[in-house]
Amino acid sequence: MKVILCSLTILLYTHFSWACLNRSGTKYGGGNGSYIGGWPGLRAALATSLAHDGVEMESQLRGSTNFNDRSDYAVALMYLGRSTEAVDLLSNLEREQPGHFFIAANLGTAFELSGNNTEALHWIKEGIRRNPMDHNGTEWLHVKILEAKIHQEQDHSYFEKHSVLELQPGDIKDEIAVGNLKMSPKDLANAIQYQLRERLQFVKPPDAAVASLLYDYAAIEAATRSMESAKHILKMAADFGYPQARVQTLQSKFDQRLKWYHIRKSGLIILAVAAIAAVLMRSRFLVVSRKRT
Repeated sequence: MKVILCSLTILLYTHFSWACLNRSGTKYGGGNGSYIGGWPGLRAALATSLAHDGVEMESQLRGSTNFNDRSDYAVALMYLGRSTEAVDLLSNLEREQPGHFFIAANLGTAFELSGNNTEALHWIKEGIRRNPMDHNGTEWLHVKILEAKIHQEQDHSYFEKHSVLELQPGDIKDEIAVGNLKMSPKDLANAIQYQLRERLQFVKPPDAAVASLLYDYAAIEAATRSMESAKHILKMAADFGYPQARVQTLQSKFDQRLKWYHIRKSGLIILAVAAIAAVLMRSRFLVVSRKRT
């Protein structure tokens, strides 16, 4: 599953790379930024349907006794929404040949899609133990997502007060600590985007965990790229069901800062024009004075 999902992610990213133009925007802390960030790719992933691929894979692999084919058949079952069957098949494969990282990772995904987040967390952690660099080393974020989902099972109002990573644009510095990990804002943004692109192919709105991660992504997008781009991601968070109060609070911060930066920029332009005009007037006055002399 991981190989197939990685391929789909690369295709999506390549197909929509034309949208990542360098339109100017404004960063949360001030200064110029890039308006279009990763949100076009997220919308492309959201529009993706895996059902057609699932039908083809299921028909091609049905009945095969090969170990890898049976693993891929479980992937096809997940594409078709038959995640409980995928859990049974992958569990059998794990018993037959223990230790494959892709079986552990796919089993974690199958459990999650089946609604068993506790077992999903166990198997995603096991997949990381077997291969820490799976998914370009971003599976730690899958763990954080599952932990947040388990918190929500214990407290239904969890996402009204929290997000997966608890990010706020004003708190994002040159280095960000997430548990025992420390990374640059760019690396964290790439990890979030990677995980979201894959997840959005399976999960459609509403979904509280995805909404929460989109909220976090909007925060880091505003800090590292632009608030204009972040507003698109924030809208996606709202579409996925993130609490309106938190969305509106962050939206207001973006709008207020954008307004202030535009006013300040306009003021600086006016001051610059006035200064140039003053210099020209002074030069003209001096020329006239010399002529009179």
